[in-house]
Amino acid sequence: MKNKKMDVNGIVGAASNIRTGSNPPFTFDDFIAIYPQFGPNAEGLYVVPQPIVQMYIDLANASIKEARWHSYWKVAMGWFIAHFCTLYLQGTADPDSGAAGVLKAGQVRGLTTSKSVGDVSVSTDYSVIAQDLDGWAAWKLTTYGQQLATIGRIVGKGGMYVY
Repeated sequence: MKNKKMDVNGIVGAASNIRTGSNPPFTFDDFIAIYPQFGPNAEGLYVVPQPIVQMYIDLANASIKEARWHSYWKVAMGWFIAHFCTLYLQGTADPDSGAAGVLKAGQVRGLTTSKSVGDVSVSTDYSVIAQDLDGWAAWKLTTYGQQLATIGRIVGKGGMYVY
């Protein structure tokens, strides 16, 4: 902005903290290099099918901008994709398990606060999802999402004004 004449829209845009632009390529191989646990097992089978991982890579590319994250961009892409892959795995069910198996796989998971063995009893607290990182609820469901949200709060600091 030095020695440049700017109109009001240029000043508002520069102060808005909105970052745009395109990202460099981030591939399936880039993701597996960072998180090999999502890669192939000893039999060559992937824990998460490659088309599903690619879907999350595409979503991350639309959501995580290098212009905002700078040198943290690759790690943020990895956290984002690993978070959704983990949620995908939590929600998968055996196709032969029927409706009950699919419903059980899709249930929200809270923090188990107590367990019993005799006559089986489990207490689950869902309020933990809504605390601390207000507005980041689903990101708290995996360690990858927690890391993304924590650093995202720092990276996203600054004024924002939509004109």
